[in-house]
Amino acid sequence: MSRESTLVLFGTLIILAPFSGLPLSWLQWLLPALGIIIAGIGYTLRARRRRPALGGTLTEV
Repeated sequence: MSRESTLVLFGTLIILAPFSGLPLSWLQWLLPALGIIIAGIGYTLRARRRRPALGGTLTEV
């Protein structure tokens, strides 16, 4: 699964979480954990784009 697909999956889980029927105590831990994962994946995607390709130049995002 690509990183982009993982972001879409976790985003969808966050959107559906309030309707999942899970106890609030679970959501209290689950949603921040998913947020941290999304932030980490987003950071690595951004770092990959900014890192110069082999012999290339920096790409501006």
